Amino acid sequence: MKNSKREKLNMLKSENEQQKNRSGKKREKKKSRKVLGIGLAGGAALLLAGYAAVGFYYQDKFYPGTTINGVDCGGKDAAYAEDFLKKSAETYTLTIQEREDKTETIEGSAIQLTYQDDNGAEQLMKEKQNSWLWPAQIFGSKDYTVSAESSYNEESLEQAVSQLSCMQDGNMIPVQDAKVEDTGTSYQIVPEVEGTTLDKEKTLAAVKNAVDQRESQLSLEDADCYVKPSVYQDDEILKKEVEQLTKFTNLQVSLDFGTGTETVTRDQLKSWLKKGDDGNYYFDTDTVKQTVIAWSEKYNTVGKARDFVTSSGTTVHLTQGDYGWRLWQDKTTESLVNALNAGQSGPVEPTWLYTGEKHGGNDIDGTYVEISISQQRMWFYKNGTLLVDTPVVTGNPNKGNGTPSGGVWRLKDKASPSTLVGRNPDGSIEYETPVNYWMPFNGGVGIHDLTSRTSFGGDIYLYNGSHGCINTPLENARTIYENIEVNTPVVVY
Repeated sequence: MKNSKREKLNMLKSENEQQKNRSGKKREKKKSRKVLGIGLAGGAALLLAGYAAVGFYYQDKFYPGTTINGVDCGGKDAAYAEDFLKKSAETYTLTIQEREDKTETIEGSAIQLTYQDDNGAEQLMKEKQNSWLWPAQIFGSKDYTVSAESSYNEESLEQAVSQLSCMQDGNMIPVQDAKVEDTGTSYQIVPEVEGTTLDKEKTLAAVKNAVDQRESQLSLEDADCYVKPSVYQDDEILKKEVEQLTKFTNLQVSLDFGTGTETVTRDQLKSWLKKGDDGNYYFDTDTVKQTVIAWSEKYNTVGKARDFVTSSGTTVHLTQGDYGWRLWQDKTTESLVNALNAGQSGPVEPTWLYTGEKHGGNDIDGTYVEISISQQRMWFYKNGTLLVDTPVVTGNPNKGNGTPSGGVWRLKDKASPSTLVGRNPDGSIEYETPVNYWMPFNGGVGIHDLTSRTSFGGDIYLYNGSHGCINTPLENARTIYENIEVNTPVVVY
């Protein structure tokens, strides 16, 4: 029983102690809550005070990191910015960057530059900055630009620009287009020259714009103030021109004229070239022909004096006639031009309008007719063999019908039979003479038979001569006719 009572007493004590502990803890919690409430209220008051202080501070000042027209205005008021803009106008200098690493300056004072205050900084603060939103705006950089309107004397500015060294004509290096140049052996492109020539109107406009924008530097290059070449070295037309000119002037062309060879020179090729409307080069026919004409005068033998060794062994000097070499100028020119325009090197064959039997000497080889007026005799050689040696009757000089002599003529034609007709000055027929063989060599003068004649040679021609023709016996005329070809030389002396 005693033990049970003690246990009950101990249990009661334990319960009492637990109640006391719980009551104490409740009292402690109430106290801590009061302290926390007091602390929070104090912190809020401090934050509010700090917020308000910062907000009041930046009501008339720019936030840190604020730049206006490139000037750090953090912590500065609008008046500071305005004052800076004003002073910048007073000390303004425009540095002009030119070619060849040259620079020049234009001072604001020289153009009477002044700042036009329009309260731009103050207006910027009103529009861009809210002091009560500083927690959101105060951090980071803020770059602003305000109007820096200024005024300057237009005339003074123009004068300042005109007095720049780079604007003087004598100091400007002329611009040059790229061009094709002959080196003497080939063609090459000479690069353009940029020069330093300025477009004065563009330069003035660029300077005005730079001043208006209050820029400190102006690159005339970047502002596109320099006069540019119109043709550059990479021009495709120039490249094509070099290619064509080099090709054409490197041609190796020659012409063999029998007694000499003409090799076309590079200078000649150059002088013959012309540029067409399509930009392509070509050899001009008329220009080439002038050279061909000069060659023909050099190598033609028609009408030129020549020495001839007669059948009698004497030498006669012949100055008349139309026998010999005569260049066909048009055909030769055509052949040459065609070869050149095709870009073909090599020999070009001349075309002859008339030809001799050989080149050099008197052009007469082994086939020819020889007529001696004084001997009244005619010889016909073919390939060096004498086929005919006959007396003749030539024209009567006492009646003004003497046979032309002292030259070499080409046989123009041959006909069998033929009727020779002579006419008076009034056009009436003087005579009509039928012949079996007719071989003209000088206008109406030719070789023919005349069966009405019974004798030939001697001095018959002086009293009963022909009208200028060479009369020969029928058989001899036949032999000559059957063996002679047109263009055979006929020597008369």
